[in-house]
Amino acid sequence: MCGIYCSTKSDLKNEHLLSLRGPDHLSRIKVDNFYISHSLLSITGKITPQPFFKKNIICLYNGEIYNHEEFGNYDSDGESIIDAYFKYGETFPKYLDGEFALILYDPNKRVLIISSDTFGTKPIYYSLDEGEFGCSSYKTPLIDAGHKDVKKLQPNTTCIINLDDFSSKLSKVTEFNLEQNIDSFERWTKAFEESIAKRTRNCREKVFIGLSSGHDSGAICNELIKQNREFKAYSVIGGHWSAASGPEDEYLISLRVQKFKENMHHQYLEKTDEAFKEANNYIKLNTEPFKYSNTSNLTGWREFISLTEDSGSNWYSWVCKHAKEDGYKVCLSGSGADEIISDYGFDGQPYFPHSCFGGKFPDNLKDVFPWKTFFGGSMESYLMKEEYVGGSHGIETRYPFLDKRVVQEFLNLDKNLKNSQYKSVIHNYLKENHTPFHPNFKQGF
Repeated sequence: MCGIYCSTKSDLKNEHLLSLRGPDHLSRIKVDNFYISHSLLSITGKITPQPFFKKNIICLYNGEIYNHEEFGNYDSDGESIIDAYFKYGETFPKYLDGEFALILYDPNKRVLIISSDTFGTKPIYYSLDEGEFGCSSYKTPLIDAGHKDVKKLQPNTTCIINLDDFSSKLSKVTEFNLEQNIDSFERWTKAFEESIAKRTRNCREKVFIGLSSGHDSGAICNELIKQNREFKAYSVIGGHWSAASGPEDEYLISLRVQKFKENMHHQYLEKTDEAFKEANNYIKLNTEPFKYSNTSNLTGWREFISLTEDSGSNWYSWVCKHAKEDGYKVCLSGSGADEIISDYGFDGQPYFPHSCFGGKFPDNLKDVFPWKTFFGGSMESYLMKEEYVGGSHGIETRYPFLDKRVVQEFLNLDKNLKNSQYKSVIHNYLKENHTPFHPNFKQGF
């Protein structure tokens, strides 16, 4: 988790939000007419301040590039980005395997490139107004610098800006194959295993997860143990049942803890009014305003709720507080599984009101793809929850269910296998690994 700032208008006026994202080092530099700041959270390799420079090319980025070794040997994985640009040109983000937001400046070609990853896991905002440019991990620093018409770069988007006339063009980072012709869960399972491996391989900092009674955290927990990775699991229990978060089964959590207790560190965190108040105050002081926009044409649902009002945001902050105090800086999140694998429903029946098609996949995926929550809606909202809240604690969040190969293998799965069980691929994984789970329900805080 790092913080990016670049502007032709002024230097970074308030370091607070960005410095929380990257507490290890803050760089300030001016290159040509660009004021650049970068706050670093170093997770792998050597502590390497940004921006990166190579042959007049300049790059700022936030995230992790998992295939950096394809481009060379580096002190920091992010140094591979410029070599990827040399190799592939303006389309280089297509060839990066990771979770990232980046900006690259080529002064010779008078080109700026900003890019999100496939699902926009790392926030990046930008502005092009009256010959001025700005981009940042957050919107507020750009507004403070006087930028107008500040927009969030959409997921799966590379924006190429010509600095001579400030024209821009957009391209996609990933094109998914929508054929549903794979008749076994095996390929998805292998992709999931590798997704966990790459997100924990060569990781200098300690890993943690939130362990609920839901499918997603159970699968991540089980795979970390299978791969003999050291980690800690936090379970938030107690309090009142909420329609927004679903029923939490504390007995099922206890079964998981009992099964895995020899191979993981675990801690229960109890929901109390005092804990919620402390977490809520922290979010108010250390995140900029962000509002979820979750809608569904299927159910007519419309939800517009701020980050501070959301129960999940506050309890995630509470988990991050304890994890940071315990020395854990990398969170493996289950985000994205609900939006892609189940669509918050099953067999045409919405389990939650922002379901797009009740979780029943059609004969032809083109009939529904991309459904609203595949890239936007609750996908964007809940990713920003983890990025804003986790970032405020200096926690890097990684998303194994949003690995490009994991998603592609699910999309290619035969529609009857997709529809065979609620979250069929994870259902099959949990069953094969004898991990306790509820077959038909979603749980979480």
